[in-house]
Amino acid sequence: MTINVRDAVEADLPAIVDIYNQSIPDGWSTADTQPIAVAERVEWFRKHNPQKRPLWAAEMDGQIVAWIGLTSFYGGRPAYDATAEVSLYVAAAYRGRGIGRELKKRMIAHCPALGVTTLLSMYFDHNGATRHLNEQLGFQPLGHLTEIAMVNGQKRGLMIGALRIPPLNG
Repeated sequence: MTINVRDAVEADLPAIVDIYNQSIPDGWSTADTQPIAVAERVEWFRKHNPQKRPLWAAEMDGQIVAWIGLTSFYGGRPAYDATAEVSLYVAAAYRGRGIGRELKKRMIAHCPALGVTTLLSMYFDHNGATRHLNEQLGFQPLGHLTEIAMVNGQKRGLMIGALRIPPLNG
């Protein structure tokens, strides 16, 4: 399996949104309940930058099959500058092939160069695949907000996992 991982460009946004929208019906990965439009994600896309909060596109056979990105925690307040939240989505036809694991491992390895020393992963408590991947990669559970979301007619909780990453000079 050869994956080309690169910084996403704005022309990738339709593919990124499509992959995200594929996750909505199953209710495992997002609290959005209706598909989003590309125009709704332009501002979000522009908040990413390769030097601090990258957004990567993963390609196989010339098409984008997954993406991973970091966003600033808690509205980007300066005291939280070394903390970022990771988001990862894989196209439905490519799930279960280890693409998500590979992307998350690469992003973790890149965090010291970004100045990120705490990586947060927030996911639904019924999402066993993400929980399992996070456990394998060393994320520690920090919190469980029970029954805070209604997903496909069921109350769901939010897990908060954290991975501590040593700084480059530390």
